[in-house]
Amino acid sequence: MTGMTNATQSSSVLVDTALAMMAETGLDDLTLTAVARRAGVSRATAYREFGDKNGLIAAVSKIEVARMMSAAYLEIDIFTPVRQLAKEAVVFAIPYLRRHPVISRLRDQEPRWLLNVAIEHEGSKLNLIETVGAFVAPLLAARDDSAALVVTPAQAAEIAVRTVLSHVLIQRSSLTDEQVGDTVARAISR
Repeated sequence: MTGMTNATQSSSVLVDTALAMMAETGLDDLTLTAVARRAGVSRATAYREFGDKNGLIAAVSKIEVARMMSAAYLEIDIFTPVRQLAKEAVVFAIPYLRRHPVISRLRDQEPRWLLNVAIEHEGSKLNLIETVGAFVAPLLAARDDSAALVVTPAQAAEIAVRTVLSHVLIQRSSLTDEQVGDTVARAISR
């Protein structure tokens, strides 16, 4: 692990451990002390890295959004026309999030936490909607066919993220994932 500092290694181990513990037990009973103990890292290091439980949750959320975006880049042709890109992104994101072990756990057993992180997480600069939007909006703005958007890139990202989250949280729908993708594509583009 050349190039990684001890703080970076500790942070990575703590995030991965927290992610596993969140999937197993949720967030209600999660403590920074328990995560540190299981990760084999001192409690002081955990608090220095994240400050508190909310800081740890924010770090895990940010990393998981980046992992989802990386997985999406492997599945989706980002050079396809914006309308098709919107549909494919939605069709990718809904099942990806439904299968995510922490999202599933929170959706089924602690939904208030999922809503808290998605809408407004304590002490966080950006909520989940804004975080994903911050990834997606610049990609939309930089496209040659961005004029096909009927809303700003930031608004297009927000529409897509809010729609995906609603279909992840409330799984029963008369719409297929493809129909949801088509709806988002029509809502944001010509």
